[in-house]
Amino acid sequence: MTKMSSTSSSESISRSNTSSMSCEAPERNRIGSPRRLWLIAAISCAFVIGLGPGSLSVLAIADQKATAQEDFYPKWAAMARHLRPLAVADTDSALGRRNLHPKIINLKDMARMHGHLCDGLVTAWVELGAALRELFPDGVVDRTDVRAMSKNGPCWADAAAWMTGARINQGTLALDNSVGDGFIVQRISTGKTVRVALRADVYPAGLAELERGIRSRRARGEEVVAADIDRFEDGADAYSRRLLDTPPEQAVALERLDGFVFPERSPNQVAPRSDIINRDVRRNAPSRP
Repeated sequence: MTKMSSTSSSESISRSNTSSMSCEAPERNRIGSPRRLWLIAAISCAFVIGLGPGSLSVLAIADQKATAQEDFYPKWAAMARHLRPLAVADTDSALGRRNLHPKIINLKDMARMHGHLCDGLVTAWVELGAALRELFPDGVVDRTDVRAMSKNGPCWADAAAWMTGARINQGTLALDNSVGDGFIVQRISTGKTVRVALRADVYPAGLAELERGIRSRRARGEEVVAADIDRFEDGADAYSRRLLDTPPEQAVALERLDGFVFPERSPNQVAPRSDIINRDVRRNAPSRP
C-alpha cells in the first residue's frame, strides 16, 4: 500500500377615504393575503380563457414553490471557503450513451436527496470528493466507471451511491462496516483503488462520545431530551463548518490500494436506519438555523 495526499479541491395599500377602508377590510380578512388573492385570480382566469382544470395543478405547484423552505441548508454551508461542486458524467437514457456534457452536483443537492445536512454527510462529501478527483484527474467523474465501499450508515451509503453512481443491486456498492468512517473507491476501467478517511483528530472526540451516549440511552429505552440533541447538533454544525472551511488535503488522507479485489457481496448489507431514532423528540426551537 502506498500513502499519498489528496489533490486540492477547493442566496402600502393606498386608501382613498374612510368609506373604502370599511368596505375592503372585511373582504381582505375573509379571503387572505395578497399572494392568495393573486392565486384565486389566476385560477379564475384559467377557467375563463379555457385552460381548464388541468392548469390548476401547475398553479398549485407555483404556489408551493413560492412558500418552499430552504432552511435545511444553512448559509454557512453555502458560503464555505473550500466547498467545491463535482462534475459528473452518466448516460443519456436507459439505453443511452455516455453524456457529451457533464452535469454539476453539489452538497445541497445531496442534502436534499438524503433528507438533511449533517456531520456525516459533510464528511462523506469531502472524503469522496477527494477520492474521486484522485481517480479522475481530468475533473469529470464518470459515474458509470466506479465501484465503492462504505460502512452501512445512512449518510455513508447514500453519499457513496449518489456521488459515485455505484449501486448495491448492480454489485458496484459494497457495505462493510470494517471500512469505518471512510470509503474505498475504485475506478473500474483502470483498477486504481484508493482508501480515503479523515486525518487523525479532525473529528472531535467529545462529539463522538456525545453521539454514542445518546444512541446508547435510546437503545436502552431511556429518555433522550431535546437539550441532548440540540447540544449534539450544535457541535456537529460547528465541526461541519470547520471542515468545509479547511483545504481537503489538510483534512483527509488518501491511501493507494494496489491489487485490490472488490468483494462480490456486502458483509453488512442490511441494518436498521439510525438517523430517525429521535424523530419524535420535542424541539426547543421551531427549526435549526
